[in-house]
Amino acid sequence: MSEEKQEKKKTSKVKQIFRWTCLTLLAILLILSLVFKVPWKVITLLAVILAAFTILNKLARKWFWLSAGVVLIMFIIWIFLPEDNKDWRPYTFDEEIALHEAKYAIPLEENAAIIYNQLLQDYDPKIMELKFLRPGIWKVVLSRPWISGDYPELAQWLHGHQNTIRILSQACRIKTCRFPSNFKLAVTDKLQINRNTALKSWAVILLLSANNDIAEGRLDQGLFKYLCALQIADHLYQQKRITDFLISFGIEGLTLPPINSLVIEGQLNDEQLKIVSDNLKNLENNWSSDFSQCLEYDKFFVKNTFSSLVYETDAKGRVRFSRYPAAAIWERFRLRKLKETYWQRKSMKAYTILTWFTLPATPQKAAKIIEKIYEEYHAMAEPGYSWDKEKIAPPPSLELNCQFLIWSLTNRTSRLYGGFHDIYLKRLAQRRGLRLIIAIKHYNIENGSWPASLDAIKSDVPAEACIDPVSEKEFEYENHGGTFSLYGETTNIWPK
Repeated sequence: MSEEKQEKKKTSKVKQIFRWTCLTLLAILLILSLVFKVPWKVITLLAVILAAFTILNKLARKWFWLSAGVVLIMFIIWIFLPEDNKDWRPYTFDEEIALHEAKYAIPLEENAAIIYNQLLQDYDPKIMELKFLRPGIWKVVLSRPWISGDYPELAQWLHGHQNTIRILSQACRIKTCRFPSNFKLAVTDKLQINRNTALKSWAVILLLSANNDIAEGRLDQGLFKYLCALQIADHLYQQKRITDFLISFGIEGLTLPPINSLVIEGQLNDEQLKIVSDNLKNLENNWSSDFSQCLEYDKFFVKNTFSSLVYETDAKGRVRFSRYPAAAIWERFRLRKLKETYWQRKSMKAYTILTWFTLPATPQKAAKIIEKIYEEYHAMAEPGYSWDKEKIAPPPSLELNCQFLIWSLTNRTSRLYGGFHDIYLKRLAQRRGLRLIIAIKHYNIENGSWPASLDAIKSDVPAEACIDPVSEKEFEYENHGGTFSLYGETTNIWPK
């Protein structure tokens, strides 16, 4: 009998240890949930379970677990019930998209994008595979003048693109350009990628043709093509998206050095020098406004991306958690939707139960979290922001913390902001440097020598042209007698 009592006592002790272990773990989870700002639904669930262990008596506890079992069975039945997903699509903020497009709309006759889109219909990325050029020659013909006799195959290739050059010259006579914005996750990025690739390829064609024109004495044609390449860069600059800015800066980086060479070493007259000067834009540091617009686009894009993955809507305006978020990803990055298996559909439907507990109940609530995150990013647009010292700290990192999940999504692009800022200032320095080079060349034409210092030309240029935007100090200038040097902290303007 004593052995039986000891066994019951031992069993009771094990139950007590198990019970207190569960209570401790639940209490720890509840505290961690509060610290890491886990959604209130999860906190409530943990609190209810903890209360069931502590407050409820034995009979009530049995009814509680019975009710929990019934709810679990209902969830399982719901998962396997057939469902018609035909009229549901990924959720996007359509009204905001329409307002955004209307705000930046341009009349068709004033929009160079119309001409670019016509060219894009026949664009083939393989046109830039110039396999007939020997290694190393590509850099030569792209950076300085060349004659057809030295590269006959390249000259023949360019001749086949005269119609493209003619159409591009029409587009570049139009100063404004606006491409439709892509905010919908359900719309593939392929069009935007192809467009940016095409614009850079067309700028390269213009530069190659311009270098050939300059070498063979067609100065006006060559200069016009250089300026067309700069106009393509400016058209991309007008889009106010970071990806478009980077392509724009890449085109400027290819175009400005040969223009510098043409100004200093060529035989441009005063009228031609004025044409170059008049085509130089954005000499002022507009970082705050430019970057703020980029952030607004990024914020809008992230709102639509997140909502497209998490929520669905139908023609009646009803909203629910997405039954199969992977479909939205496939629709964005693939030409056709992959066929999912039965068990994949059911497992993803079960996943919506977890999303109900952990993610915002509506797209609008998710949007408010995203907007709050981007309020911190706007500090980077301020002139006094220290890129080396100041960092945007993430929220407490826990998988069930929806704020952290959303922050991770925004952080994919925010990690590029520092590098983007550096390139932005470098291209601004190059534009200002070209303005100085034009003034230096004017001085040389009038006086037969290079100026002794920048003081001799300051009255001929805007005040900001003399300032290196990286260091915020004057550009360094040195007169070497027969030539000169002009450079900033991170940018060498002349010689190349």
